[in-house]
Amino acid sequence: MSFRLSAIAFLVILGFPARTFGQEMIRSAAEVQALSIESAAKSIPVRIDGVITYIDGMAGRAYVQDESGGVSIRIAPEMPLPEGLTHGTHVVVEGFTTSGEFLPMVAGEADSPVNIQLIGKGEMPAPRAVNGPQLTLPDIDSQWIETWGVVRPPPAAYRGAVVALEAEGRTFFAYLPEDATVRDLPPSLLGIRVRVRAVAGTLVNELRQMTRRVLFLPSIDFITAEKLLPLEDPFQRPLTAFDDLLRAHTPGPNEKARVRGIMMMALPNEGLFLREPGGGGLWVQTSQGFAEPSVSQGDMVEAVGWPEASDFRPDLRGAVFRVIGSGTPVPPISTTAKELLTSRHHANLIKVEASLIGHVEDSQGIRLLLTAQDLFFDARIPLSVADGRVNEWPRDTRLAITGVCENVPGEGISSPQTSPSFFIRVASMNNIAVISLPPWWNSRRMLWVLGAAVGYALLIGSWAISLRRRVAIQTGVIKAQVHRAGAQEERQRLARELHDSLEQEMTGVGLQLETALARLEGEPDSAKVSIGRARRLLHRAQRETRETIWDLRSSPTDPSVLPGLLQEILTPVTEEAGTELEVNCSQCIPDGLPGTVMHHLVRIAQESVANAVRHGKSKQVRVSVDSHGDTIRLTVTDDGCGFQQTQAPGARQGHFGLTGMRERAAKCDGDLTVTSEPGKGTTIVFTAPIKSQPLS
Repeated sequence: MSFRLSAIAFLVILGFPARTFGQEMIRSAAEVQALSIESAAKSIPVRIDGVITYIDGMAGRAYVQDESGGVSIRIAPEMPLPEGLTHGTHVVVEGFTTSGEFLPMVAGEADSPVNIQLIGKGEMPAPRAVNGPQLTLPDIDSQWIETWGVVRPPPAAYRGAVVALEAEGRTFFAYLPEDATVRDLPPSLLGIRVRVRAVAGTLVNELRQMTRRVLFLPSIDFITAEKLLPLEDPFQRPLTAFDDLLRAHTPGPNEKARVRGIMMMALPNEGLFLREPGGGGLWVQTSQGFAEPSVSQGDMVEAVGWPEASDFRPDLRGAVFRVIGSGTPVPPISTTAKELLTSRHHANLIKVEASLIGHVEDSQGIRLLLTAQDLFFDARIPLSVADGRVNEWPRDTRLAITGVCENVPGEGISSPQTSPSFFIRVASMNNIAVISLPPWWNSRRMLWVLGAAVGYALLIGSWAISLRRRVAIQTGVIKAQVHRAGAQEERQRLARELHDSLEQEMTGVGLQLETALARLEGEPDSAKVSIGRARRLLHRAQRETRETIWDLRSSPTDPSVLPGLLQEILTPVTEEAGTELEVNCSQCIPDGLPGTVMHHLVRIAQESVANAVRHGKSKQVRVSVDSHGDTIRLTVTDDGCGFQQTQAPGARQGHFGLTGMRERAAKCDGDLTVTSEPGKGTTIVFTAPIKSQPLS
């Protein structure tokens, strides 16, 4: 007996160190999810033999399940995957634990991808049956589940979802992989009870709290009708007027509605804008194809779908439609920009006149930037219909725009009568007419001519004075030439500094004063508004001037003043937003730091902190300066919202901050790197060699 107990104790002692010190590899999904967040962050090796339940390479999302349960796998979008890897594939996944966004997950070591070995074709595991309330339990994250509910069309805010599932009073949104060939639910399933098999996913906030449970469908085939209901003809329902949708004592969003209107504009694979004869407009979202039956402007269309509340007028979602007759296109409603802010023309065909400011092009099409009645808005033209005429229209061209108006809701609770802004959808270039081109001789060109004349007169005077001095004493002329050469370089530097501040402010003042002068007699109230704007611009220009003068009088070649200089310039930027600022400067910065490097370093720091406060909404910003050998380095780190660098707006969208910083770095023979991800803040690093450089 004593020998047996000793043997058992010996075996226990042999196994104890491996588990205590984390040397044993994890071999089940349940063990990974059972780890604490702190333990998972220690990168424990993992080897799981299981079946892929969901994979979306474009979104970098995958799940694997073994006999113990499911777990999330992190894959990079550019990560090469084994050929034939799909849901139901038998695989062996090797990687390391990581904390994940909600529960622990499996990832590659450091920057390496996770290793997925394809064993062969497998079978989808038996799902865990859950009801509506159980779907909200945190511990079913990453699990292959089965649930039941009634199919609804997803609202506009969840356009990426393929279906909304109502399960016992709760609504959940289901998504397909981005590369799935079928993205729309067959209309025959809308409104009936179905069985859904999917992976339970979780959306979280910054505190790792669950904000919404979502479902990841491997394919549309995992939605099956629990009981096929007899098909009905949806167009046998009684007609409902646009203005009667979602009114008191009328059927709500759980009851389909049938409407009839004239088609004004079709958005392929999205829906139709209809106008009721003698009434307003209505947006009808439908997944029904546009090729069969064809639909054209002026056609009388009937649609049946679920009414849904929106900010200004109800929409119709998940609709089917049919063309019941052809006709002529409806005429647009002629209106003004200010009337469009009242939202009474939301989703309706309108015609408005405006002046062109410019245009930008993005993945969705071309946006004409317009102004009218002191309002700014844009007209959106699909790339499929845009042509070269857009590039031929100069600034201030007067245009007549015909299209569908869409009001944009404001923050918080929007007023049903007004909106802060709007845009116009244009179906064809023929819906844009040129009213008049800007006159060649205008106030701007007149100012340029006057400026050139004054400059020429000053040049003649300077040449005469220079000639007299050269005759009087040649030595003085030589000194004056040397002085003028230095002054010219200084003027060029000042021009670059003032271009980003005073020139823009003075241009704005001039435009506001011109507007006030034109309206002084006929519209004195509007003239007062323009004069007030000009006064505010002058105050801002005065502040910019003081900062530039202070910068010129400082001693930028003395590194000892750098900490105080950064603190004094950056503190006002962060104090107004309540952002915490931390400035650290190394004591080993050499005394021979060139003035041009120090000057551009301060300006790059100022722009970086301003962007962190203004765009990143940062709560804390750290600024540090140190040197390594013959190189000085500036690092600005914030905890803001970050951004997707491939989608960062540039100079064509009116954002010059990053461009300006890179130009400053180039003038110092330096380098600027920007590192940012959504939700993970931004880090900007500027490095430059420490050597004698000319003032730039």
